[in-house]
Amino acid sequence: MLNDEIKDYWEGESYVYSDIIKKSLDDEGKNAWADLVLGNAPKKEKLEILDVGTGPGFFPVLLGEKGHHVTGIDITENMIRRAAENISAAGVKADLAVMDCQNIQYHDESFDLVVCRDLTWTLADPVKAYKEWTRVLRKGGVLLVFDACWYLHLFDEKRMKVFEEYNNNLRKKYGHGIFDGHKNTKKCDELSKKLFMSDKHRPYWDMEFLISLRYRRVFAEPRIDELVRDEKAQEFYKLFPEFLVGGIK
Repeated sequence: MLNDEIKDYWEGESYVYSDIIKKSLDDEGKNAWADLVLGNAPKKEKLEILDVGTGPGFFPVLLGEKGHHVTGIDITENMIRRAAENISAAGVKADLAVMDCQNIQYHDESFDLVVCRDLTWTLADPVKAYKEWTRVLRKGGVLLVFDACWYLHLFDEKRMKVFEEYNNNLRKKYGHGIFDGHKNTKKCDELSKKLFMSDKHRPYWDMEFLISLRYRRVFAEPRIDELVRDEKAQEFYKLFPEFLVGGIK
């Protein structure tokens, strides 16, 4: 099954990804993420937040430090272990669970805010995932999704040529390319070709689908790089602008 293949891949990436997250949590730019999330969240002293695909625990640490209660879920046990370590090191409290975000084991309308970062592109069934996230969101609650069109170039010859040239220039300048941090870039490419979101033009696809789910308001920012990425990261991910798409239930 594709879901098992995805799970196995990210189990193996947990240590690499955790190191990236640790650096992000020590970076001054983390406050920009907190401001962006909370600036779009319901106005409440203590929010009940669900972080889907929590990975090594970026949002539980970040938003826990701001006084909110975060529940982080991830399909991979290794990611949850790394998240527990990072949360403990930060001295914050959060709940963690190994759980498939496409089949959430929480009651309807349990959370004020559902948030995820760089997750949706990895999912076998994002349609089901969006429906589940909407189900557990309270009326008036907010869904915030951060992601990028990470592998659209695999389906577009012109984009691929641009990517290869830009990536080679980065390797000459810095000694490594955009995705070289992955343990197995070939496997990542092979897996990405099978994923639903890889050939979608986003966030436009997401907006249309959220509208179909009858969110009261749907919104998007196609490029938030200058808000949350430092200059080097902006250079590295120039071809993959981070977007925000969300809705108010």
